[in-house]
Amino acid sequence: MRARITALPLMSLAALAMFFFSRGELTPGRAAPARPRLEARVFLPAISFRRSYVDDGPAVVQGRVWDNANAPLPGVTITAGERITTTTDANGAYTFHLAVGTYTLAPSWFQKPFVPSSLQISVSAGVNNGLDFTCLDCIVDVQQRVWVPSGNFRMGCALRDMYCDGDERPLHTVSLSAFSMDRYEVTNGRYSACVFAGGCTAPHAPGSATHASYYGNPAFADYPVVNVDWSQAQAFCQWDGGRLPTEAEWEKAARGGTDQRVYPWGEAAADCPLANFYARGSYCVGDTAPAGSFPLGDSPYQVSDLAGSIWEWVSDWYLPDFYTSAAEWIDPPGPALGMGRVQRGGGWGDSFFSLRVSNRRASEPSAWQADVGFRCAR
Repeated sequence: MRARITALPLMSLAALAMFFFSRGELTPGRAAPARPRLEARVFLPAISFRRSYVDDGPAVVQGRVWDNANAPLPGVTITAGERITTTTDANGAYTFHLAVGTYTLAPSWFQKPFVPSSLQISVSAGVNNGLDFTCLDCIVDVQQRVWVPSGNFRMGCALRDMYCDGDERPLHTVSLSAFSMDRYEVTNGRYSACVFAGGCTAPHAPGSATHASYYGNPAFADYPVVNVDWSQAQAFCQWDGGRLPTEAEWEKAARGGTDQRVYPWGEAAADCPLANFYARGSYCVGDTAPAGSFPLGDSPYQVSDLAGSIWEWVSDWYLPDFYTSAAEWIDPPGPALGMGRVQRGGGWGDSFFSLRVSNRRASEPSAWQADVGFRCAR
C-alpha cells in the first residue's frame, strides 16, 4: 500500500471495504445451488504504517468465519441478497457468523486489486475458517497526528501584520498544555468510516463547488470533507477519540511557539505554491484539493493546509472582544457563549487576508458550506 504523506510519527490509515458473498437465487421446485450467495460489508478502522513515500508492503485484511450454531445470532437466517454488516477490531480483523454451507468470497474496495481475487470456503458446524486477503494497491485515507509541545506562544495580531481586524487584538501570551493535532483536515474517506459505523451523519450535500459527486466518490476519498456543520465535526472527533481543537490550540499549531509569523509558513506573501486560495484575481484550484497538496505551506509543527483549502471549525464560541477579557491566559477554552462558533484558516475561494494565522470568523453552528470542514485534536 502506498501512503501519500510525508514521513512523520505513527500514521493510521482507515478505509471502507466490501466483501461480496455469492448466493444463487432459488427457483421453486429446484434444489439449492452448490454455492449460496451472500453479500456482506466490512469496515476496516485501523491499518498502520510507520513511514511514507516508501512502499511499506501490502495491506492484509484478516478474518474468521464461524458457523451460526457455534456462535448463535438470534433471528439470523441467510437468504438470497441479504446483507450482513460487521465491524473489525483495532487490528483490522473481522468475524462473520454464517449458516453451514459453501460460500464464495470476493473482496473489493474502490475496485482495487486483492489477492486472492476470490476464495471459496465451506462453513462446517463447530469449525472456524481463516480468511485473509491482501490489497495490493489501496490508496486509503490519511490520518496522521503531530505533537505540539506545552509552553507559551503569542496569539493574535502579529506586530508586522498590517491587515488585522479588531477581533484579533490585542496580541497576548497564551500558555497551553501539550496536545496533538491532525496533520491533515479530515477527509471524505475518513469521515465516511464514521458514517458507516453509525457515529456520524452524512454531509448536508454530496457535492463540492465544481464536483456534483464528491462525498462518497472514490476519486475524492483523500480530499477534505465539506458541507458539515459544527455538531457533525464535533461528533466525528468524539467518535475518533478526540475533539475539536480550541481556537488557541489551532493558532499555536499554525504559528508555532517562537515567533509572530503572519502565515503558517512565515512572512512570505501568500502564493499558489503555498496554499489553495484566490490569488491575484484567479483561483489556485477553484475547489478543494487532496489533503497535503501544499507542503510548502506547512506550519512550524508540520501541520498542513492550515491556510487556505477550507475553513476549519474549532470548539470555541466567538466573541469579537474576547481577547480583552482576561489578564492571564492558560489553556483558554473560549467564552461560555457567543455569536456563533469560530472558524479558522480561510478557504480555497478567499484572498490572502483570510489566510493570516490570526484571522477569525464566526458562523452559526448549524451552517454548512462547500469550503468548510475541520480537523481534530487530542
